[in-house]
Amino acid sequence: MGLRETLQEALQALYHHPDPEVHSNANRWLDDFQHGMDAWGLSDSLLHDPSSSLEVSYFCAQTLRTKIERDFEDLPSGAPASLRSSLMNLLVKFNQGPPLVRTQLCLAMAALAIHMPSEEWGGVGVVKWLGLELGSNPNAALSLLELLAVLPQEAYGTKVTARPERRRQFQKELAMSVQDAFALLGSCLRSSDGLREQVLEALAAWLRLSNGIPANVLALHPLVQTALSSLQSEQNFVAAVDAVSELIRYTITGCPEDVAVHMPLVQILVPCVMGLRPRFAVALKDDETVKGIAYLFAEMGEAYVGLIASGTNEAIMIVEALVEVTSHPDYPISSMTFNFWHRLSRALTKRENYSAFGSEAAGEAERERRLAIFRPYYRLLVSLVSSHVAYPPDFKSWRRGEDADFRETRADVAHMLIDVTVVLGGQETLGLLAEPLTKVSIPADKNEWNWRPTEALLYCIRAIAKTVSLWESTLMPTVMTLLPQLPTIPEVLYTSCLTVGAFADWLGAFQSSKTLLPTLLEMLIGALCVGESPAAAAALALKHVCDACRTQLTGSIESLLAVFRQVMSGEDKKKFLLDSEGELQLVEGLSMVVSALPPEQLFQALQHLCYPVITPLQVSGTDTTSSQYTILIDKLANIYRYVTQPEPLAMMFSGMWPILETVFSQKAADVRTMERLCRACKYAVRSCGKAMLSSMGPMLGKIQHLFQEHNHPCFLYLASEAIKVFGADPNCAVYLSNLISVLFMKTLSLLKSIKDFTEMPDLADDCFLLGSRCIRYCPHLLVPMEAVFGPLLDCAITGITIQHREACRSILTFLKDVIELCISPGGKPFQLYIDNALLPRGPALTRVLIAALAGALPTSRLDEVISVILSLARLYGQKVASWAQDAATLVPSSIVTDNEKASFLQAVSLAGSGAEQSTVTPSLEEISDVCRRSKKVQEAVQLALRPSELTLSPLAC
Repeated sequence: MGLRETLQEALQALYHHPDPEVHSNANRWLDDFQHGMDAWGLSDSLLHDPSSSLEVSYFCAQTLRTKIERDFEDLPSGAPASLRSSLMNLLVKFNQGPPLVRTQLCLAMAALAIHMPSEEWGGVGVVKWLGLELGSNPNAALSLLELLAVLPQEAYGTKVTARPERRRQFQKELAMSVQDAFALLGSCLRSSDGLREQVLEALAAWLRLSNGIPANVLALHPLVQTALSSLQSEQNFVAAVDAVSELIRYTITGCPEDVAVHMPLVQILVPCVMGLRPRFAVALKDDETVKGIAYLFAEMGEAYVGLIASGTNEAIMIVEALVEVTSHPDYPISSMTFNFWHRLSRALTKRENYSAFGSEAAGEAERERRLAIFRPYYRLLVSLVSSHVAYPPDFKSWRRGEDADFRETRADVAHMLIDVTVVLGGQETLGLLAEPLTKVSIPADKNEWNWRPTEALLYCIRAIAKTVSLWESTLMPTVMTLLPQLPTIPEVLYTSCLTVGAFADWLGAFQSSKTLLPTLLEMLIGALCVGESPAAAAALALKHVCDACRTQLTGSIESLLAVFRQVMSGEDKKKFLLDSEGELQLVEGLSMVVSALPPEQLFQALQHLCYPVITPLQVSGTDTTSSQYTILIDKLANIYRYVTQPEPLAMMFSGMWPILETVFSQKAADVRTMERLCRACKYAVRSCGKAMLSSMGPMLGKIQHLFQEHNHPCFLYLASEAIKVFGADPNCAVYLSNLISVLFMKTLSLLKSIKDFTEMPDLADDCFLLGSRCIRYCPHLLVPMEAVFGPLLDCAITGITIQHREACRSILTFLKDVIELCISPGGKPFQLYIDNALLPRGPALTRVLIAALAGALPTSRLDEVISVILSLARLYGQKVASWAQDAATLVPSSIVTDNEKASFLQAVSLAGSGAEQSTVTPSLEEISDVCRRSKKVQEAVQLALRPSELTLSPLAC
């Protein structure tokens, strides 16, 4: 069977065979086919074959497109011109469709245009060339128009693997061809009005490139007139909306002052779009029309927000149209205007917008004048948008995903209300929302109460909490008094609890908060037993209230700790519906109150807070599950994270260390338990600081011993925290020096190849985090340690190309810290040690960094890689340029040209001579783009540089 028959058989299996395994095999074969050289000729041949089915034609057209996009450089000299001729014939053949095939052929031709420079298109550029070849052929009109639409779209895409310089040239060529494109579109429109929709689609695409055309010329252009008149057409309305929206964007290109330059076009756009307002009012049931008009209103509002903010009569007409859109009952339509109201609120209130009015007083007067004009509209917005957050009557029968949509809607409305407060202020907005709450009437039977409007208002009030003054004393006391009186309906209680939490800072500042806190605390504690959602909200609220009102709550600490004991143990625990996250929030809140206690009460309260956590740990045995351990240890971590009294914490840690040491021993093989326990110890080290000195020796000795057998990365992380606090303490130098020597030597024995790094990324991450901490806090311990420091550099060089984000970042940070230590004012004592270790490894390090730059690492790591290269160049100057040249020589000039290499090497040399980073970074980014332009090129560059084959030898090159 020939290749043609095999291809057709594979496509038949892909689309029609019922066996999934056959389908998968066919798909795999077709993918391999598309990567081969035979795909060029066979795909072209089958497309010209009139007997080819739609499936075959589509696949072959798609294959040609992808081959041109990614494998164009495989074509021999002269082949592109022949391919172009064949594509032109195919565009004529498939002019009437099928559309799927025609689209793929147009994309293929667009990709070819990106690769082939202007002089290969008859010296006139691709647009004129297409006009000469297809413009007079009525049998190619649809293909020509679709091709004209995709050309500007593809110009700024990333699929085509052209060199960066060629892509920039193509973008310039298209920008210079806008008038030619307009002429072609006009010719097509004159030849047949039936092509109007396609002409408008192409016009919208070209308008994005039309910045060079004067607005007065564009305003009178026949194509623009066609777009505006087509807004009245049912058939071409959607295409007209796209074109007109691009015209609106065109008028605001550049700086805001450019609107004045584009005023001739603005003056015809605004009346034309505003003329759609009566149609919007009567088209509520026509989704496409409503969406299109709303979209245009929103686009116009956002584009001209600076002009609208002036408050002229014309501006108010636009605002009123946008109010109509905001009031639309369909939320997706209404929300189209939210960004306009946001931008208008900023335009009205930012004082720098009034600097042109001369004096500060004149600017302030104008600001107040404008705010007075627009405040009524923002007051209206409160009622218009708050209705969208009310639970619908059928919310209990929501389908999957509808509750998530509702939460997203609520979040959007919350942001909208914040914008309202920018104009009205938090106090007035609160008044608009709270006033209806004063009229709430609750019947004796809560089942007869329509709670949804009240809950919606509470949600809105919660949303604006940060904008309400801490000294507000008129409305918030009424709201807070109302909350505990509301019936215990889960949704209402949930929002009530979150409202208390949102206004915790207000409670902390309110002079009479002690009159409110008892009933509010009772409500919150009661909510812990009502349902999972109210319990979670109550725990979060308790955390915030304890934080903001810690001083006021010190007198209630015993009752609060009693609740905590109930939550933690005994039969009472069953009545509480808190999950582990809620329990952690409760611990966090109580820790803050304990921190506010006077010294004579603090240690005892701290004991009462810790004992319900420590006691279960003490009685736990080897059969206790990892999950049971971690839940308890996480609570202990929160205590040490949020209690802010070092000495009592250190005393407590010293007393509980025997228990923690036992857990370390019993669960040493359990990664999850060790991670949580090290995390708790980390917070203890951070919070206690030097007060914990007496406990550091036993704790670090324990992890040093356990790491030899279990190799958990968390041990390294805990050591790095200790280095951060005690690294500079001469009293700790001996055991810290021994600690880092043992930990690093063990880690180095585990990380010998990039495969090891890939299999143990967390170990690599924490190893080089520890390395960076040593360089920053105790270089005198690590750098002179020849048996450790040199091999650690080798290990870092080996692991640079690890794909794990955090591990890679830690390695690059460590290398930069080492280099920067030499450059820093205090680095002179370490210069010789670092030179002796780094100079022999310079060629290998440079080569691996260039490989990372050229595609061994994802583009998200580029900034870090470039930073290390430039730091190395600043340290060793032209030595690095020489190392870079040696590495660049390995890459064939057929892949990266000599000119591209020279530009890169010049940038490295300039960096070594002290050039600013901003001067040389573009050239490094350019070489990265060149090497990443296709998967095939990227692989070839990596094959040449072979970063993974560099050994741990200091002299690797």
